[in-house]
Amino acid sequence: MTTTPRPAAILVAAFLAAMLSGSASAGTGPFQLDLPSNAVSDRVSITRGIGADRRETWAVLDGPGCINHVWITLKHPNRSTMANRKIVIRIYFDDAEVPHVEAPVGDFFGALHGQDWYDVNTEFLSVKAWSGYNGYFQMPFAKNARIEFETGPESNHVYLQVDWHRYPGQELSEPRRFCARWRRENPTQRYGEDFLLLDADGPGQLVGFVYGVRLIDNVDRWSHGGAENVYLDGDGEHPALLRGIGGEDTFGTAYGGALHPPETHLYAAMPYYVHEDVGEARPAQRVVGYRFFVKDSIRFDRSIHMRFGCMENDVCATVYWYQTGAVRPFVAMPDFEKLLPGTTLRRGEMDRPLPDAGSWWVAGPLENKKNEAIREALSGAPAAPHDQNGWIQRPSHHGFVDFNHVFRPEVRGVGVHYVDKAAVARCTLDAPRAMTAHLRLAWDDRLVLQVNDAKPHDLGTHAAFRAKTVEVPLAAGRNDVAVTLSNTRGGNHGAWAFAFRAAGPDGTVLLPGAR
Repeated sequence: MTTTPRPAAILVAAFLAAMLSGSASAGTGPFQLDLPSNAVSDRVSITRGIGADRRETWAVLDGPGCINHVWITLKHPNRSTMANRKIVIRIYFDDAEVPHVEAPVGDFFGALHGQDWYDVNTEFLSVKAWSGYNGYFQMPFAKNARIEFETGPESNHVYLQVDWHRYPGQELSEPRRFCARWRRENPTQRYGEDFLLLDADGPGQLVGFVYGVRLIDNVDRWSHGGAENVYLDGDGEHPALLRGIGGEDTFGTAYGGALHPPETHLYAAMPYYVHEDVGEARPAQRVVGYRFFVKDSIRFDRSIHMRFGCMENDVCATVYWYQTGAVRPFVAMPDFEKLLPGTTLRRGEMDRPLPDAGSWWVAGPLENKKNEAIREALSGAPAAPHDQNGWIQRPSHHGFVDFNHVFRPEVRGVGVHYVDKAAVARCTLDAPRAMTAHLRLAWDDRLVLQVNDAKPHDLGTHAAFRAKTVEVPLAAGRNDVAVTLSNTRGGNHGAWAFAFRAAGPDGTVLLPGAR
């Protein structure tokens, strides 16, 4: 007599069969990397000095493999000030010429501002006294991995341990590679451009970031400049915009703009929060927060552009992500003296050009409490060449145009933005011939589109950021396009942006131009 196995027994049997089969796993770790299941554990342990002004390779790992843990400690902190900010780590995968990882050593592991250490205890980063730096990011590679250090005017001493898996006789099918970049800016803009965190190509997945502020501004709290703004796939089929509220809110805390106890938690926290005497009537805050997107994953197909709201302060950040394909650097590592907190490093000094996605002229804010601006846009005034006085030229970032980076009220408050207003963006599209083009727009609140002197399209109101595609006739040569977008507080803390993509019948993309 046979008995029917219970469901639990079936599951256990299936699990054991999978474990014994030796087949490749469907995905391991929090980011479901497709790694071979038959791994051999390996370790690199190196300790030696590195002279001043040197750039040296310390370890080369033969692939296929995956780095699972990196531990580093440096010259004893009592012997050198900011030793972890004066040495840069780079990691290359698969013979790449551009490093996948590039950051000062301390900043890569979450110890910002040149601080030797403070407690950090997360799934990915662990910092311990007196500069015990641990990283648990999985870093797969097919051919090889190379770890490099570079020093400036001071020598250092590096203790390095790398725990990794190699997969002899197996192939690595996982196409994504781990990436990290550090960026600093001092001073950031008050009531202007948000701090640039990341600009990368997809497909990929955001892992998280560590963010640091050294207070300079006395106009408003550092946290009232705003929080993270994540622009996803503006040049793809399903654009998305994620907007935060206040700076400390990003890190899962509350009312931490002026006072907050240092603490460390699994996915989000502010582990460093002090007030330092800088010789002024008020002490200056030194802040670090981190955020990892594990349970609330953020994936992107074509692109990601990421910023953080700011006042006029000294800001730095390290961002971590996975992506397929070659790394496109959006920032260069500055000279060593510019790595140090307090030194001037203005926007654009080390930033590299972003992909050309066209540009627009923008104007606003326009009164729209009773739909005045929307009615004007629907009146049929042609989107013809215009007097550029009062208009501001803005680049499009992967199809996104954000009016909050141009029109921001200079008043105190948490990420203050205009409400019951509207703004207009104008561009030209050059068509090689007369055609019916597909215009894909994504927005929230109400949007009016006008092309040449045709009747305006009222594309309606979106309560959340959603996309719509319309077909419009284009003449051969120049075509004028106008977008009018209203703004309310809504469900996204007053986000005031749209994404735009124009394509011909054959899929050829037509870039917007400001002329």
